[in-house]
Amino acid sequence: MKAERSGIGEKLRDLRKSKGLTLESLGERTGYSVSALSKMENERLGITYDKLTNLAVALAVDVSSFFTGVAQSQGAPAIGRRSIARKGSGKTVSTGLYNYLYVSPELSSKQMVPILVKIQATSMEEFGPLIRHGGEEWIYVLRGEIEVHSEFYEPERLGVGDSIYLDSRMGHAYISKTKGGADVLAVCSAPAAELVEQAESKAKLLNLKPPETATRRPRKAH
Repeated sequence: MKAERSGIGEKLRDLRKSKGLTLESLGERTGYSVSALSKMENERLGITYDKLTNLAVALAVDVSSFFTGVAQSQGAPAIGRRSIARKGSGKTVSTGLYNYLYVSPELSSKQMVPILVKIQATSMEEFGPLIRHGGEEWIYVLRGEIEVHSEFYEPERLGVGDSIYLDSRMGHAYISKTKGGADVLAVCSAPAAELVEQAESKAKLLNLKPPETATRRPRKAH
C-alpha cells in the first residue's frame, strides 16, 4: 500500500501537477527560481508562511491545501462552519527563523489564517531581507519583547500585550529582543484568488534542512 504523503514539499508538487504547471511556469508566477522550487518540493529548503501564501496565490488554492493534501480552490467560504482548536493542536512548521503553529488548518478558504509564532531571529543580520506577501496581518505579543522592522517606518519595540496591524505587502520583519525567543499570535488575511503583483518573499533561509512538520491532535475528552 502506498504511504500517505504528508510533507509540504510533496503537497506542493501534487498541487502544481494538478494545475498542469511546470516548475518554469510556477516560477514565472511566483518569482522563485526553478532550482528553489525544486528544492522546496524535495524538502531541501524550508517554506515560510510568506512563501506558502505566495505559492497558494500562484496555484489558486487555499493555504490549508498544503496541510490537508486536498486541492481547495479559493472562493467563498462555507456558511455556518466552525473549528475548535484545543491547546497545542494544529500544524507545526519550523523554518529556523520562526516556529509556526497553524491553528485550524483543516478549514479551507479561510479569510483569516491564525498562527502562533515563536520568533527566534535576534537581529536583522540574522533575519536577512525584509519579507512581503499578499494580505494584511495583526501581531499580538504573548511573551517577551519584539522589534518590528518595516519598509516605511522606523523600528518599533513591542512588549507583552502590545500589537501591530500592517499591510503585508510592505516589507517587514519581526525580531526577538528576548533571550530564548518571543511568542506572538499572528492573524493574517488569506490572499485573494488573483495573483498579487510581483509578491515575493525575500526571507533569508538560514535553515537548509527540510522543515519539521507534524500534526498535533487534541486529546479526546474522557
